[in-house]
Amino acid sequence: MTAPFHLCKSYILSAPAALLIMALAGCGSGQPVRVLSEGETTINASLGGPIVPSSSPVGFVPYLTAGATHGLNDDISVHGNLHLLMSAFAVGGLDLGASARLIRQDNVIPELTLGARLIGFMKFGDPVAPRLYPDVSLNGSWEIADRTLVYAGAHGTFQWKPGAFYLSPFVGLQFPLSTSFSLQTELIWQASNHDTRVGIFEGESSIGGMGSFGAFVAGVITL
Repeated sequence: MTAPFHLCKSYILSAPAALLIMALAGCGSGQPVRVLSEGETTINASLGGPIVPSSSPVGFVPYLTAGATHGLNDDISVHGNLHLLMSAFAVGGLDLGASARLIRQDNVIPELTLGARLIGFMKFGDPVAPRLYPDVSLNGSWEIADRTLVYAGAHGTFQWKPGAFYLSPFVGLQFPLSTSFSLQTELIWQASNHDTRVGIFEGESSIGGMGSFGAFVAGVITL
């Protein structure tokens, strides 16, 4: 089965962390909601971001990533992504991680998948050490029809300095368009535990003054 991929983005309000504002827009892209079968490989591309109709001519802040996932065995997959939009700001972005199946779906009991990754960024030509952000996720997914999944879960992203944690719950749907291509859509409340009424976009996409509401779409091709 082609696994869907979930995405997340968090707002950080300090100037040095402006990198993270954009970076975490794609912190879940390419991370499978379900692991792949042993030996299976997929490639994926995702586009989305916080919904800010008053600040963007397209209604959202776009963030683009592309990557691949490979099934090491039937219960563990490894994955990585390039954060392509960051190159426009002379910044290289890459995330690497793995996902593991905790339990299989059993009727109404969802399949549980745990993911962990390290997101890294480095400014081209800058001697400063790369910025690294650990990210973990847990989600439950239900197959409601052949290769069609609904899922819900949350990301937890850590920022070393000043020592912050960002929680981002999400829900999504993945469905096939052909035997090798699937489309996935997702809604996410990014950084739901942080007040975002002051700072970038001044809470335009926040919910009750907290976090940022975003939407994403991803295409996944099974090789």
